[in-house]
Amino acid sequence: MLLSKQKAWLASFRKSVLYAFITLIITISITLFGIITYTNESTKDNSRRIFESSLWCALQLQIQSYRLLDYLINLDESTFPLKGEAFFEYDLLMSRIDLLREGEIGSLIRNFEEGRIVKHLNLINGELELLSFHISKLEQNDLSYLTSIIERIQRLQPKIDEFVSLVNKGSTDYINKEHKGFEQSLSAIQFLSMALLICLLLLSFFTVKALIELQKALKDGNKLKAGMQAVHEDKANMLAFIHQELRSPINAILGIAQTVKNAPSARSSTELSKHIEEAGDQLLQNIEMFSDLTQIETDGFSLLHTTDNLRKHVEACLTQFESQMTRKGLQGIVYIDPLLPKDITIDFNRFKKIIISLLQNALTHTPSGSISVQVRPSMLAIPLMTTPPVSTQETRMLQIAVKDTGLGMPGQLQDNLRMNPLLPQDDESILRRIGLNLALCHKLVKFMNGEIHFYNAPQKGCEFWVDVPYYVERDDTQIDKPEKVPNHQSCANKHVLIIEEDSHLAKVLSNQLATLDIKVTLFREGNIPSKEKLDAIILGNSTWLERNGFDMMEQWKKQGTPILSYSTDAIKQYGLHITPLSFPLLQSQIEKIVTQRFKQ
Repeated sequence: MLLSKQKAWLASFRKSVLYAFITLIITISITLFGIITYTNESTKDNSRRIFESSLWCALQLQIQSYRLLDYLINLDESTFPLKGEAFFEYDLLMSRIDLLREGEIGSLIRNFEEGRIVKHLNLINGELELLSFHISKLEQNDLSYLTSIIERIQRLQPKIDEFVSLVNKGSTDYINKEHKGFEQSLSAIQFLSMALLICLLLLSFFTVKALIELQKALKDGNKLKAGMQAVHEDKANMLAFIHQELRSPINAILGIAQTVKNAPSARSSTELSKHIEEAGDQLLQNIEMFSDLTQIETDGFSLLHTTDNLRKHVEACLTQFESQMTRKGLQGIVYIDPLLPKDITIDFNRFKKIIISLLQNALTHTPSGSISVQVRPSMLAIPLMTTPPVSTQETRMLQIAVKDTGLGMPGQLQDNLRMNPLLPQDDESILRRIGLNLALCHKLVKFMNGEIHFYNAPQKGCEFWVDVPYYVERDDTQIDKPEKVPNHQSCANKHVLIIEEDSHLAKVLSNQLATLDIKVTLFREGNIPSKEKLDAIILGNSTWLERNGFDMMEQWKKQGTPILSYSTDAIKQYGLHITPLSFPLLQSQIEKIVTQRFKQ
């Protein structure tokens, strides 16, 4: 306890010394700046200007007095009338006295010779003021005052000369004094500069010492971080234990559900077993999600790259939700861009978890409508830190787009997503704000050096885009070439009409058919091609079909046009003439059924 108090006192003392030292440096700097400002060149120039002006004005007074005296001596009767010339010369002389009595010059010379200069100047001014009456008489052509004026100016001349001498001496003393002041200021600047330099050196010493202590504190912080890492690892071990303990009973439940489903029983038992199986799968997925999140936080997470068929894994993700989507009446569809290679190298386990997380989010916010999964090449640049797992491979980017036509995400959830959940923060806070699915999705995308974006339209649905890198062999002939579909020559240049009110579903379905070189026309009210030959019709959900279906079906039957449909109403009513399609609409399913239909 005593040691702790001593450390606290020492820390407080050091802090006070540091503040006092910084205050001293600031004080010295301000003083130094003030002295430098006082002794700068402009101040020196101003002093010299005043000095020179005082000398100049004193000499001008002396010269002008001689000029006035000379002017008066040369006056005779022939020069009259004077026409104000005498007053002009007299005013010039008086103006010199005014310059010496006013302004900076007057303030300066008052201190010369202990006031003697001011006494002389006042005496000269008084004597000259008395001459104004005599000058006025001269202007009136009265020469009787001329001799008196000349004598008085001559008697005043020695005093003017003495005044000039005193000004000269005082100005010289003043400028010498200023020089001494400048020298003293320079000495003070040198002293303060040395003091400031010493203070800065001491401050540098204290700064280095503080940095050393900071480095020590950082080491202690790293030790604390290691301790926290150990706590996270303990948490991961606990979750792994829970995962291990729950796996066996859950697998047992799934096994029983599978047995009940396969055994001859009532339809309700089969449905119940499906629910049990789905719930078990969902529980296992959630446990694995928690486990992945914990591994990412404890730096125990790593990617396991494998090479496999891309389409197989993407379609498996949507097939996994077939029962849930069927119960909710949702329509799912998958599209794989043929520009992507057939086989790629990626961590398919984490790749599928990203798609599954986005699908679960879409299912949550879509009470009715359609959900699509599209995988296509990405336009984003390859991340700098991404390196292929094998030296013979090169890195490329693909984009996963999961779109739904539901209600859209709540505003609060959108705000939480825009707050960047990837920033370091408490795991519980992330899960509470954006949910388990999106939290894991964001973490996985970041870990795979990818990017995630979303767009939301209220009451119209939302779409997520995820761009992640994948790897292919450099000599892979599939790169940048459309994937070849078996027997697609039978579909080339065929014309198919799609009747579907859900524009989102119709658009993705047309993309699927485009991979088979099929020309697609999307139905709009009243635009059924009458002149063009239709090679097949795909009937979807449309109110138009209820109004005009019978007549059009008869016409298509007569023309021998193949009809494919996933509409339950159309299949029930015209089942004998329709090739049924089922959701989810997988690209492999569409290619197989369409190519077989066109071969017939």
